[in-house]
Amino acid sequence: MTTTGLVAHLVLMVLLGYLAWLTPVLSARSVRFGVRVPDDRVEDPVVRRETARFRTGVLVVAAVGTLAGAGLVLTAGIAVLPVAVLAVLVAWYLLYLRANRVITAAKREQDWYAGVRQGVTVDTSLRDDPPRFPWAWLLLPVLVVAATVVVGVVRYPGLPDVLPVHFSGGSADRFAPKSVGSAFVIVFVQAALTVILCVAGVLVFRGPADVDPARPAASARAHRKFVTRLGTALIALATLADLGLFAAAWAIWAASPDAGFLLPLTIAPFAAGVAILVVVVARRDRDPEPDEHTGLSHRDDDGHWIGGLLYRNADDPSWFVARRFGVGWTVNIGNRVALVTCLGLTAAVVLFGIFLPYILR
Repeated sequence: MTTTGLVAHLVLMVLLGYLAWLTPVLSARSVRFGVRVPDDRVEDPVVRRETARFRTGVLVVAAVGTLAGAGLVLTAGIAVLPVAVLAVLVAWYLLYLRANRVITAAKREQDWYAGVRQGVTVDTSLRDDPPRFPWAWLLLPVLVVAATVVVGVVRYPGLPDVLPVHFSGGSADRFAPKSVGSAFVIVFVQAALTVILCVAGVLVFRGPADVDPARPAASARAHRKFVTRLGTALIALATLADLGLFAAAWAIWAASPDAGFLLPLTIAPFAAGVAILVVVVARRDRDPEPDEHTGLSHRDDDGHWIGGLLYRNADDPSWFVARRFGVGWTVNIGNRVALVTCLGLTAAVVLFGIFLPYILR
């Protein structure tokens, strides 16, 4: 029981520490900790110093979080694991916010954009000749889900009348009568997760490119390579997550109160998939071709961003804009229609997830 909690805690802390360490390179080249900087300030001494301070803080937080979380798991059980994870996430964001504030202050005081020619570049060829989505790779997660369904159908007739449906610390603490809902709830989660991640992979290919005005041709080529790798990485994440969920389904089908020892096998493949995805993001367009430089820089649009994370622009009709951290898009909270719609959809998804087990009974 204790070993299961410690393994889950260690895997989560390593994954969070890895993600936090890579934070400085999980953004576009001209964005540092959520702050838009001119092309010639990407490696400014202030940026370098804050990156070093941030990563030092990350190491300290990871070490303290790992030790404190292990103590909590040993004394109070695996149920307190979310508390340790939440504490690390809050510390991570506070370190990020501090770097954002310091770089913003230096940018303002030193007037980094003085005399800088600002511009916007668009790659129109993405509409006429878009990068090709790797459709064949979709067979991998689909096959894993199909195999899980087959195994579940074979085992279902021999399952007992009562099944363990929730585990804490390696032992079952909640049971439910045998039914399609209780026996196959993990399969439904697999299918939903596969659809979400694969749809996200498809949408990546349709999203606008963040073309660097300083190096438009090189950054456009880099974008095509990046979305192809990102789409494949999302499919890989779906495949690995489905493999991990198969272990969770087997814990239910084993019909043993002590089958929770299989649950760490759920976390490890998912963590590996996230790690692959992060590596792909971190390697995007880090070293643009040096022989191309137009003398332009991205527009300074920091005024529309809150903390480098939230976008608010009432004059922008767009519902979504490219994130400044990570990949994908974020909602324009200045657009009331977009905000209300997204909040409504989010609430609907959350409620569906809460009531799904009761619906399937």
